[in-house]
Amino acid sequence: MISTCERPFDAIQCGLTSQFHIPFDAAACQCTTARPSVRTKTLAQSEKILTAAARLFAAHHFHETRMEDIAELAEVGKGTLYRYFKDKEELYMALLARAACQMKERLSAVDEAPDPRSKLEAVVGAILDYFAEHPHLLDLIQHAEVMQGPDADLPWQRLRRENFRLVEAIFEEARRSGAFQVMDPQLSAQLLLFSLRPVIRWGQKPRPADMARRIVEHFLYGAARPACGCR
Repeated sequence: MISTCERPFDAIQCGLTSQFHIPFDAAACQCTTARPSVRTKTLAQSEKILTAAARLFAAHHFHETRMEDIAELAEVGKGTLYRYFKDKEELYMALLARAACQMKERLSAVDEAPDPRSKLEAVVGAILDYFAEHPHLLDLIQHAEVMQGPDADLPWQRLRRENFRLVEAIFEEARRSGAFQVMDPQLSAQLLLFSLRPVIRWGQKPRPADMARRIVEHFLYGAARPACGCR
């Protein structure tokens, strides 16, 4: 089930509560601000607008998408649209917040994997799958990073930091269990997760079903193998 937030950018509160498990709490993804009057705003209407915006951003670049086009696709008046989102910037921030909440839900299943390597594959697979289903998202993230600056506390950046900690915790579990040992867990977590961006952007389409397994194998054991007889 996909979670929704009435004003997603206002409150993304789900967090890590164990070594590598991100529990998904639907209530935590609801807004902490007071619910507006049903006469003026509703959660269903907000979702309708966000869904329409996501469809348009998937088909057009951010700067090509107009608020009036979003209103038309959502079948709402422009006045209604601006009552929910004051401008396109606020709208795309809400989309990023909703995406962060949905991605957190996907990653909550990582703990079900039986061993550290399987957990890494589950993390990589969840990220690749979500971006494949939402091809507009990477452009929105990059636009937000450029416009808001590297120090802005955006919802996707908060999720990214949590994902780093998630992968580092998996590395620690692997060390304790003897499955494998990563010498620099913090740097390695960054290298693994940031290496997914070119795969998402330019990787083979459609993506092979075993891509997550191959990425983790390359990451843990290297892309090259010594030729027979070589030292």
